[in-house]
Amino acid sequence: MSFTSRGLLLLVRLTCMSAVTAQGITGKVSSAEGDVLTGANLHWLGTTIGTATDATGSFVLMQPGSWPATLITSFVGYKADTLHLNAMPTTSLRIKLTWAVEMGPVEIVDRVAGTRLDTRSINATEIIGQKELKRAACCDLSESFETNATVDVNYSDAISGTRTIRMLGLDGKYAQISLENLPFIRGLSTSYGLTLVPGTWIKDINLSKGIGTAVNGPNAMTGQIDLCLLDPLREPMLFVNLYGNSQGRTEANVHLAQKTGQDSGNLLLLHGNLFQQDMDQNHDGFMDSPRTRRFNVMDRWMRRTDRGMTQLGVRYVTEERKGGQTAMSMHDPEHVIHAGEPYVVDIRNEMVDVFGKQGIIFKNDPSKSLGFMFAARHHEAASRFGRRSYAGRQDSFYGSAVYQMLVGKGSDQLKAGATFQFDRFEEAFMDSGFARIERMPGLFAEYTLSRGPLTMVGGLRADANSFYGDVVSPRLHLKYDLGPLTNLRLSAGRGFRSTNPFVENASVLASSRRVVVEGSLGMERSWNFGASALHKFKWLDRKWAIGVDVCRTEFHDQLIADLDRSPRTVAFYMLEGSSYATNVLTDVQVELSRDMDLKLAHRWYDVRSTYDGVLRERPFTPQHRGMASLAFTDPKERWRMDITWNFFGEGRIPYTLANPEAHRMPLRSPSYSTLSGQLTRILGDWELYLGAENATSTLQRQQIIAPEDPFGPYFDASLIWGPTNKAMVYGGLRFQLDRKADKTPNTP
Repeated sequence: MSFTSRGLLLLVRLTCMSAVTAQGITGKVSSAEGDVLTGANLHWLGTTIGTATDATGSFVLMQPGSWPATLITSFVGYKADTLHLNAMPTTSLRIKLTWAVEMGPVEIVDRVAGTRLDTRSINATEIIGQKELKRAACCDLSESFETNATVDVNYSDAISGTRTIRMLGLDGKYAQISLENLPFIRGLSTSYGLTLVPGTWIKDINLSKGIGTAVNGPNAMTGQIDLCLLDPLREPMLFVNLYGNSQGRTEANVHLAQKTGQDSGNLLLLHGNLFQQDMDQNHDGFMDSPRTRRFNVMDRWMRRTDRGMTQLGVRYVTEERKGGQTAMSMHDPEHVIHAGEPYVVDIRNEMVDVFGKQGIIFKNDPSKSLGFMFAARHHEAASRFGRRSYAGRQDSFYGSAVYQMLVGKGSDQLKAGATFQFDRFEEAFMDSGFARIERMPGLFAEYTLSRGPLTMVGGLRADANSFYGDVVSPRLHLKYDLGPLTNLRLSAGRGFRSTNPFVENASVLASSRRVVVEGSLGMERSWNFGASALHKFKWLDRKWAIGVDVCRTEFHDQLIADLDRSPRTVAFYMLEGSSYATNVLTDVQVELSRDMDLKLAHRWYDVRSTYDGVLRERPFTPQHRGMASLAFTDPKERWRMDITWNFFGEGRIPYTLANPEAHRMPLRSPSYSTLSGQLTRILGDWELYLGAENATSTLQRQQIIAPEDPFGPYFDASLIWGPTNKAMVYGGLRFQLDRKADKTPNTP
């Protein structure tokens, strides 16, 4: 029996299980003024059956043992609501609570932490909110993880200014980076895509560690970074963020929101970036960061009703970077200019995205829903590093349909559906051209079983890739609640991804290394196993959260980019031998006071791959990583202050001993640390902020081998293990203009 037949058989079996379905009750709780009430309690009078609303005010409640029944809804500061039901409701409930008369109008201030360890999700999940994102030095996604221990941020090379990430000790390409569960940063955008997403556009970032669930796609091999955009229905009419730093970079973000109906809204997002300085802080004759121009615009429309949600978004981004040798170095006799030809870096990206969603709640059975999603992209990328050139084009389409329903007594859930991914890649490197078309239909099914403190999610994907072949991906997640705020989690599953070797290893283009491709390059496949424990408690009159995550990723198919065979060669070939990544993360968060939060974290890595038959450490991956972060907000919400210290241990540098002594690097990078901080003054609708990044001016001094001879045989700007810029001071302002209706005070 083929894998497709097995997948269909499993899907049919799971669907047949729905025959025992008993309907659950869904709904939403809000204030009379329309504010979402998170954590409102609901229970059936005279029973122990109850639930609480989630972050959107929504709930799913098991039906009572018999009808009629009385539903009680309560929330601190509001009158309890009593709802008498004679039978199962046929539509989703909308419950609105009013202020308690004896309290009068009050303001409930909820100081939500910038980063939260989630006790509800089936995955070990960390939620980064807007409060945390504002602590970042600036405005693109690659700079949004500086105060986070789960994701490491690095520069890919010494001259392109590109930042990359690592998650669970492996490159960011092994994490599925999605936009509200739509595939987003992938293909040609793998290297530069993080810098093309402004941080101010993001409401939350959900970091799920370990293998993802079957519903979320096949590529979440080490985890999922899901970006949640700003909500057009809840954003202020106008938001402006202006930024500038001591190195000459300026940015501007403007958001315009408007109501297009009672339940619909539109949000226009504008972003511009300009950097035009020839900055060379280590005096090697090359710009530390290229001159950059970037323009980014997105228009998002959303309509939300009791029956479902509709949204449509369009994005356009264009970027150009020009770097390489500085103007001063071109007139320096110590630098070789071949026939008057300077070493120039020229990188261009142009991208158009269209995406949409349609969610439908069944009219006669609100426990069932159907969702449709699609995303289409056209991306053109081109880069030049000296005499090396690359050009690529990607046309992609993704579509999915997901059906979900409650099963049993409303505690279990079934999800099933289908996906289709289409990709056309056309690439050219130097005088060689590459092209391929991938069509990948897929089926998936996932069952959630809840029995008291135990939750189990089992899923299976079956995907047929027209270029690389068929893949079956089983997934299993377990969560056991030792208490309301204490969880144990286990996960296991298989993931896979298609490769784009030249884009994903763009940093090696910034060198004179000869590119060698050996054999057929195939799909990457791995197994991931994870275990985590999370405990939230109160001790010494302080709120604490302690989390420990252990993950192991084992590859049985992997594309190796070998920099160790020779310092003058990069060889691409498929893995022959062992390759794995083991990491342990310990995370401690404590509320020192109502106004001060402390985060401490340590991560230990053991990441190794087989290079030409020898098992070696993965380069540029420190064995130890530490972080300490302190955040303060004064009681009157007029000042915010934070400071973050990051520590990075030693890491392996690829072998360069075959070079002449003057053109070598050490075998290991030293340990180092960085310090950053920010101070914010809040004046009503205005926020003024001032901060510093890498305040200690920690710097990798030797960033380029043989910078004096960029067209010579030893030139290499790709061996980067540490910061490439000294201390940077920045400042800016934020302003928002709320809708008039939002400023109306609550009344009893």
